[in-house]
Amino acid sequence: MKLTSSLNQFIVLAKIAETGGLSSAARELGMTPSAVSKSLSLLEEQLGVLLVRRTTRAVTLTTHGKMFFQRVSRILADVEDALDEVGDLRSQTKGDLHISCSIAFGCSQLVGIISRYKERYPDVNIHISLDDRLVNLGEENIDIALRITDATDGPYAARMLTQIRWVYCATPQYLEQHGRPQKPQDLKPQNHQLLVYPAMTNGGAWTYWHKGTVEQIKINASLECNSSLALLNFTLAHQGIACLPTYVADKHIKNGEIEVLFPDYQAASLHTLYAMYFQSRYKNPLIRTFVDFIRDDLKDCDWGRL
Repeated sequence: MKLTSSLNQFIVLAKIAETGGLSSAARELGMTPSAVSKSLSLLEEQLGVLLVRRTTRAVTLTTHGKMFFQRVSRILADVEDALDEVGDLRSQTKGDLHISCSIAFGCSQLVGIISRYKERYPDVNIHISLDDRLVNLGEENIDIALRITDATDGPYAARMLTQIRWVYCATPQYLEQHGRPQKPQDLKPQNHQLLVYPAMTNGGAWTYWHKGTVEQIKINASLECNSSLALLNFTLAHQGIACLPTYVADKHIKNGEIEVLFPDYQAASLHTLYAMYFQSRYKNPLIRTFVDFIRDDLKDCDWGRL
C-alpha cells in the first residue's frame, strides 16, 4: 500500500463508521458515494477481509471491521496530533462543543462540572442535550456522550471517569416515624414504604452484597418510578426508603437530609460513568480538553465508595 492512498482509505473507513453510512460519509468528505464505495472495496480487497456489512437499512462494521477501525482510529489520531503540534492548534481551545448526557446526571452534576470547565476555557461554547438514550454521535452532531453503562463496545472510544454505587437511604424524619431497619430483611410492607427504581430490581427483588455473597430480598413497591431524580424528591419528602445512585444522593447524604441504611449491605449494582467519543476526533482540542478535564475533576469523588 502507498502511504497517501492508505491514509485516504483509512479516513473513508473511519467516516463510514462514524456516520453509519456510505452516502453520509461521502457528504462529509466531499466525495461521491461511488468514490467512497470504491475506496472501501479497494481497502477490503487489499486486506482480504470484509470490513463493512451493507443491508438496505444500515451499514455496520464486521468483526474484522471493528478491529481494524480501532487500529485505524489510533493511526489517524496520531497523524492529527502531529498536525496539531505543527499548527499549534493545542492552544486553540475555542468553538462549539456538543455534549449528550443522561437527565439525572446532567441535572445533578453537570452544572458544577461545566462551570469549572468554563472558568478554564471561557471561549468554548457548550451545547448540552439531556437524553437517557445513547445517541448516535455521528447522526446527531454530538462530540461527547457522558453515559453510565457497562456496554462499551461499538464504534466509540470509552474513557472511564468514575464508578458509581447505589445506596439504600431515607430521611431522618421518615426513620423517626417508621423505625430504623437494621438489615434489608426488616423492610416488611406493613412497616415501610419502598420507593423503587425498576432497573434496580431483579424479579421483584433488591439484590445486594453481604459478607462477600450475593443475597436478595423480595420487595413490594409503595411507589415505582423510572427517574432517580424523582425518587430522590420523593425520598426528601419523607415518602419512604429508596435505592439511589450516589451521584444523585451524595450531596443530601453529606448535609444530613438523608441517611444511608445498611452500610454492611451494598447494592449489588456498581455502574461506571464513561465519556464516549470517536477516537479519531480525540485530538480535537475541544474534545480532548473536556475529557481530560472531567476525568481529573472527578478523580477524587467518592461515588463508588459511599
